[in-house]
Amino acid sequence: MRADKTQLVWGLHAVNAVLARAPEDVLECWVRDESNNAELAALVADATRRGLRVQRVPPATLDRLSDGAVHQGVVLRRRPPAALDLNWLRARLAEAETPPLLLALDHPQDPHNLGACLRVADGAGADAVLIPRDRSVGLTPAAAKVASGAADSMPLVQVPNLVQALESLKKDGLWVIGTAGDAPASLYATDLRGPTVLVLGAEAEGLRRLTRASCDLLVSIPMAGSVSSLNLSTAAAVCLFEARRQRLSV
Repeated sequence: MRADKTQLVWGLHAVNAVLARAPEDVLECWVRDESNNAELAALVADATRRGLRVQRVPPATLDRLSDGAVHQGVVLRRRPPAALDLNWLRARLAEAETPPLLLALDHPQDPHNLGACLRVADGAGADAVLIPRDRSVGLTPAAAKVASGAADSMPLVQVPNLVQALESLKKDGLWVIGTAGDAPASLYATDLRGPTVLVLGAEAEGLRRLTRASCDLLVSIPMAGSVSSLNLSTAAAVCLFEARRQRLSV
């Protein structure tokens, strides 16, 4: 099922990723005119090979389309990625040949953090990222740009209720591990090799009370310096790549 609205994407990496992974979803593409940039020229050549028409426009048009963001000379309008739900995810995990690894974000608010989380989840080989459908940032153009292609390669599952989704995944045999600064258990002393959902809280609030209560285990990331916590996407990277490290060492 697809949303009924279109989505703008900008930036060289993000646009190239759409052209490579979902060219059938491209509706329009605009590129800065009078440019001798080799990367833009390669992008235009790729789009042309795929049968897409690229419109040459002045920089002011791209500034307006991207609402003043750093667009690197290219903006694309596309159909958004397919909306994925918990039923789709559970069916996919039931067919998995290796222990699933999921990242769940408890009401993230910053599109840059969401995009970065999609990118690190892709890099760590996670199966999907879960977020609540309401009161969370969605896959905005800013998130897609930071994701640098992972908006299409990493499934983003939006659920009506995160706690209920976690309870369903627990019934499927996944171990739900939340992160909290006050947790006595260390991330590095925790076995992450089995079917796992890593749950991280929002940027300011951390894990909500009910989300925290639904976790099988709470762990903390040991901090050796003067700061007490990490940025959401940085914490996600630490947790996911620790799980990846453990699984590679089996």
